[in-house]
Amino acid sequence: MLGAARRALARVNRWIEAVLVPLCGLTIAMLVVVCLTVAARLTGLSAPWTEKLILVLLPALAFLAAPVAYRRRANVALDMLPDALPPRAAMVLRLGVHLAVALILAIGLDLTLRKVGIDPGAWGRGLSALTGIDLTSIRPFRAPIKIPVLNIEWRWVYMVMPVMLSLTLLMVLEQILGTLDHLIAPTRAAPLPRRGGDTPARGLGE
Repeated sequence: MLGAARRALARVNRWIEAVLVPLCGLTIAMLVVVCLTVAARLTGLSAPWTEKLILVLLPALAFLAAPVAYRRRANVALDMLPDALPPRAAMVLRLGVHLAVALILAIGLDLTLRKVGIDPGAWGRGLSALTGIDLTSIRPFRAPIKIPVLNIEWRWVYMVMPVMLSLTLLMVLEQILGTLDHLIAPTRAAPLPRRGGDTPARGLGE
C-alpha cells in the first residue's frame, strides 16, 4: 500500500521536477543582472531596474529550487549523527526530520496564503488544532504595494512562496512514504535517493 502510494506520488513529483529544473536556469539571468548592476555602479550609468529585478529573482529562485533540492537530497545537511547510528535508528531519525520539515512547511504555507489574501480555510483550522498556533491575526497586504521602477505588485512576487511550499510538501510526503516503506518492509522497498545532488536512485518510485 505504501509502496503504491509512493510510486504514484513519485510520478507526479518527477513531472513537477521536470518543469522546475529548466526554470532554475533563471539563476543565469540573475547573475547577468548582478553583473549589470556592478557595471552600472562602476561606470556611473543609471540602471535602477537591475537592483529591483534582483529583489524579485532572488526569493523566486530560492523557492523554485527548494522542491527539486529536497527531492534530490541536495540540501545542506550534517550526516554525522545518522552515520553514527545503526541503520534502522538512522531511518527513524530521518523519518522524524521529514515530519518536522513537513510541519514547518505546513505552517509556512498557512502564513503565506494569509499574506497574499487567500483564506486557508479547513487547512488553517486543522493546523491550528494540531499545533496550537493561531495565525488568524495575520492580515494580507492592505494596499497594492508596488516595486518601484518595475511597477509590479509585491503580492505577485510573494505568490511564488505558497505555490513552491505546496510543491515542496509533496516532495517531503514522498520521502516520508519512502522512509516508512523501508521501516516496514526494508527488503522490498525501492532504494531511497542518494545525497549529493544526484538524481534519485534507479527504481525510486518505479
